[in-house]
Amino acid sequence: MALQSLQITAITAMRAREVSRPSKEQQEAADRRPLRDEMPKRDAKRRS
Repeated sequence: MALQSLQITAITAMRAREVSRPSKEQQEAADRRPLRDEMPKRDAKRRS
């Protein structure tokens, strides 16, 4: 298997971390959004 010899270097890890970091706008929008467990259960009526 070719993946067995794959090694993640510090540079690769830092690049991956940089790419996966949300932009400032995305972070602010997420901060304004309520958490999942703070949201009302709107489909509770449908299930019962």
